[in-house]
Order: sequence, then C-alpha cells, then structure tokens
Amino acid sequence: MKAHIRNKHKAAGGVKKRRLRLFVLIPLLAIVLFFLIGALISLTWNNTITEAYYTVASPKLTRDMRIVLISDLHRKKFDDTNQTLVDLIAAKEPDLICVDGDMLERGHTESEDEEFVSLLARLAEIAPTYFAPGNHDYMAYCASAQKQETEYDGMLGRSELLDRLEATGAVFMEENYRDVVINDNNIRIGGFYEFAYLSEYDTDESWARRRPFLEDFCGTDSFKLMLSHRPDSFIYSGAGSAWDIDLVLSGHTHNGVIALPFIHRAIWTSEGLFPEHDRGLFDLGSMKMVITSGFDGHPPIPRVFNPPEIAVIDLLAASD
Repeated sequence: MKAHIRNKHKAAGGVKKRRLRLFVLIPLLAIVLFFLIGALISLTWNNTITEAYYTVASPKLTRDMRIVLISDLHRKKFDDTNQTLVDLIAAKEPDLICVDGDMLERGHTESEDEEFVSLLARLAEIAPTYFAPGNHDYMAYCASAQKQETEYDGMLGRSELLDRLEATGAVFMEENYRDVVINDNNIRIGGFYEFAYLSEYDTDESWARRRPFLEDFCGTDSFKLMLSHRPDSFIYSGAGSAWDIDLVLSGHTHNGVIALPFIHRAIWTSEGLFPEHDRGLFDLGSMKMVITSGFDGHPPIPRVFNPPEIAVIDLLAASD
C-alpha cells in the first residue's frame, strides 16, 4: 500500500515537472519563433526602401515645397552604387534634399569616401542638397574636434574629404547657416549637432561658445530649418520652446533597430524602453521635429520589423 502511494506521488510529481517544463519551454519557443520569422521578413525588408510622408504647415511659407530627408546609411548598399536610392529620391521630385548624418562609419575607407562623394554629386543634380554630421562621421569632416568629456563640442579645421564633398555642390551644415529662396519661400537652413541647452557635459565656457550661434540663427522672420542628427539635441530641457526654430530634421534612432511588428514602434533607443521619440513627426513646444529611422542598424545586429526609409516632408503654405 505504501509503495502504491509512493508511486502515485512520484507520478504526480513527474506530471508537475513536465507541466513546468512546458510552461517554460512554450514561451521560449514562441520567442525563438518570433525572432526567426522576424529575421526572415527582415532579410527582404532590409533591402527594400520604404517611404514615410509628413506634412508641416506654416504661415511663413508662400508656396508649398517638398523636402526629402535621408540619414544613417552607414555602410548600407542597395546596389553597387546606391542608384536605387538616388532614383527613388528623384521620383519624389524634391525641392530640397537633406542628408542628416552617419552616412559614413568610423574607420571609413577611401573607397567608401568616394562612394559618398558620388552619391552627393548625384543628389545635388536633383535638387539643392545640404548635409550634416552624425556621431559616426563627425570626425570625417574636420581635422580634429573639441570635446567635453565624451561629447563632441566643435570642429577644428576642414578635412580633405569635406572639400571633395562640397565640390559636388552640396552644402555642409554644422554651426553655420544659409539664407536661401526655394519656391519663392525664404528659408534659413542650418546645422547643429551639439546640445541646444546647458547639458551635464558643459562648462559655462562651452555653452557660451555655442549659444550665440543658436541666437543668431533664430534672428530672422524666414522659415527656419535645422539639420540636427541626434533628436537629443533639441528634445530635452525645454529646448523645443527655448529656440524659435520651425522644423528640426533628425535621424540617429534607427527606430530602435528592432521594432514592434505591424505598428513599427521602437522597442528601445537611447531614450529608454518604448521611447516617445523613435521616428515620425513630433511637436516640441513651438518647434516641430521629424525623425527618420534611416537605412541601417547597428551591425552586427540586423534591423528587425524595421525596413529602411526615406522621409518625404511636404511644407505647406498656410494662413495663421
């Protein structure tokens, strides 16, 4: 009788253990299956450029105009010369093309430099083209850089590559601006990589060095467009309301590299888990910001449920 009870308890214990294993195993298998499906889908998606459309209306504009924004190419190639990308941008008939940083990687080669020169030359034939630095290619454009701890805090000198890039007709934007007329619209286009507020990395001297540029940039009644690779530069410390800038164009987030399927939201960026500012059009006080998820991820981590994109921004003339 005792042996029978022991066997009964043993059998019951075995059932519980099997249930526990299944309880653990099934979710693990589901997670693995999810990532396998995501990887298979992404193998196709990651070589197919998608388009994200946004509209921004402003009484400062007298006629509608279109901007195409690209960012974060890194070492991504859609064909041998990225002509696929050029043709897609041309098909959008932009009035202005903005290239917003991380088009090169750290350790970029001479061959990659030449490819970028060629890309900018072809873009500049389509429409006026302006390009800005990102955290991965900041040093590509200068002889050296000032730093505040780990943060870049200003370029010193010009690189030979920058001279070649600007020889294409494209215009480099970093703590400078141009006043231009596009489609009868007065536009001030600028570039600003660093933080637009007094950050934890700053000294009073470093903030005093770059603040006058922002004040000068804002001193116009024209529509003000800023290229700023990192959204971080303007989304914190009330910078969106502190500066009278109409539209900031950013990249950098890669939409978190791995995104939630179907809804295309980032799981994680440097802003944290399920970040507010992943990709899209955002209101930052009186300022608007468009963040593109760009083209590539963070090798060797592939983009998952997160196809590469160009951003097409239609600026609309509007009354008050």
